[in-house]
Amino acid sequence: MKFAKYWESIETKPDQDVFSFNPQTGEKLDPETTFTVWGASNESPESAMQRAKERLKKFETMVQNGFTDKSDYEYGFIREEVLDEILADDGTVIAALTRNNYGAIILNAVNVMFGDVDESEHGFFSRLFGKKKKDKDYYLAKIEQYQKENPELAIIVYETFAGLRFVITNHTYDLENTHDRTEMLKLFAALEVDPLYLRLCQQQGCFRARLTPKPWRINTERPPSRYPRSDRRDINDFEDWLKDYEMASTSKTVVKVLKEFGSVNTHPDVRKILEIHDRHALKGLGELA
Repeated sequence: MKFAKYWESIETKPDQDVFSFNPQTGEKLDPETTFTVWGASNESPESAMQRAKERLKKFETMVQNGFTDKSDYEYGFIREEVLDEILADDGTVIAALTRNNYGAIILNAVNVMFGDVDESEHGFFSRLFGKKKKDKDYYLAKIEQYQKENPELAIIVYETFAGLRFVITNHTYDLENTHDRTEMLKLFAALEVDPLYLRLCQQQGCFRARLTPKPWRINTERPPSRYPRSDRRDINDFEDWLKDYEMASTSKTVVKVLKEFGSVNTHPDVRKILEIHDRHALKGLGELA
């Protein structure tokens, strides 16, 4: 997982020799434009500030090169507030709860495989030629068939607002391990997991599962500012937003249990993660959001 305890930023006005225009659009930049460059560290605020300075230099180089190479500039950390950490029996961190940029709580599991599949809407020609609709029933049948063909796996399936979420319950997956990563890719391809979700897993080195509603599904705005917040007004505005968001979330659920396939022998790490997942995301008969 790529989370940092400390965040520091540098604000800088554009150097006209470096930032005089955007080479992608050709538009001239306002000399009063301010850039904010963030640095992250798990060691100290001073280390985070040093990283911010290093990234500012890399950003200048990136602009000089026409924005063609961003790989060295990216800091690799997920800019989300860490709310809690979940430990295995041996004390190692196996998951973290974070709040993402639109305010939802996210479960980030190191080795417990979550997968999301979304329903797809067919266009006119797909319907005309009788192409099978990929709805929740389609994906549920696909998961069931996959488990029958791979009986060594146990799978729990949840319904979500947009589709299904599945969890492998009797096995863990180390994304740093080549074999486990290959198995994940094979499974995700077979079950048609959302490509964006797969990319997030690969980039962030963990499996992510949203535990609380998307704000627009509960008639709530996004947070008024983004983490980290240092200005007192931003902090107060966010706290007010959070009260409204939590109040609007009370009658909603993110998932509903649909089916379980395979062995009931749940891996200890998975059991611990699912307890956290269900406590936050599974709210009885609430409306999916």
